[in-house]
Amino acid sequence: AGKNDGRIITSASVAWQQSPAQITVNNGHSFGKALEHVAVVDQSAKFVAYNNKPPNAVGVQTNSNSKGILIMDPRADDSAAWIIHTVPGFPKALQAFIFPAEEIAKGHLFVCFTIKEEQLDVI
Repeated sequence: AGKNDGRIITSASVAWQQSPAQITVNNGHSFGKALEHVAVVDQSAKFVAYNNKPPNAVGVQTNSNSKGILIMDPRADDSAAWIIHTVPGFPKALQAFIFPAEEIAKGHLFVCFTIKEEQLDVI
């Protein structure tokens, strides 16, 4: 059986900590704040999501295993996040956050980087 929780480490913490909420709830978990801009229509925020197994697509064949989301908020200085993950069909843009129940038992990885504007050219 899979677990609905995870661990998080931030620049302010000195060690891994329990995520504040289970991944199956739609907010309060370690990356939920970053995904708010993907789940709602927000004309000022921009995002690019990529997934070799895109949501609601059947028969897509790629030679890649890449999955992630780049989220930018031009209203704020240095406000960008890059989430690299392993979940097929995730996220479904402009839909409320729902972690696929069938993926819980498989164990997945989410890595979120905060990116400063001057670092974008390097990436």
